[in-house]
Amino acid sequence: MIRENIMDFTMLNLLKKYEPDYAADNYCGLQDEPIHRFYDNRSALIFSAPHATRTFRGHAVKKPDLYTGALARTAAIDSGTSALTRRRFAAEKHSITDFITAQRLQNHHFLDIHGMSGERVFELAVGTGILSPQIYGPVLAQIAALADKYEISWVLNHPDYTGRFGLTGDLQRLSPQPRILQLEWRLDMRDFYRCPDNVLNRTLPFLTDLALFLIRRS
Repeated sequence: MIRENIMDFTMLNLLKKYEPDYAADNYCGLQDEPIHRFYDNRSALIFSAPHATRTFRGHAVKKPDLYTGALARTAAIDSGTSALTRRRFAAEKHSITDFITAQRLQNHHFLDIHGMSGERVFELAVGTGILSPQIYGPVLAQIAALADKYEISWVLNHPDYTGRFGLTGDLQRLSPQPRILQLEWRLDMRDFYRCPDNVLNRTLPFLTDLALFLIRRS
């Protein structure tokens, strides 16, 4: 129990350490930062957070997916994997997909972290992009098992959260392989200020366990 409390304290401190950088300038991020930053742990899997700050999408400004940058980085540390997050607001032409291809990262596995409305009845929406869920069979079975373990309510390919038009779909169009999943988390599963128990005891362990499962498979 003491060890668990220490780990929770450490993870919470990391989340609170990273979030202010993304929140700077009303979630436009720090202006001396690159647009995207890759935290390379030389792993086969990368946690990505493409909307950790404000972004352009469809020629309009999109609100940030709050706390996803800090969550992706902390999950990467907890699982010994890499992270890729948007660090500041920039013109629409600077896409995370272009960064990935320029850095030749497209053959990695990705868990793409997003945030959805706090009003949804489910806590997690998993999107398989343009690929059939059947291709992800063993991974989805593991997600179901972990969701049961951590008591997380989830849906698959909700019409609003399929990932077809984001990073998941982009990378699948480049190579139709089941290497990426979009994970949309409800606000109370990301907000470590107001709901730390959810994040520390459900969201983060789920992400760590899923990452380790994917690494073993790869």
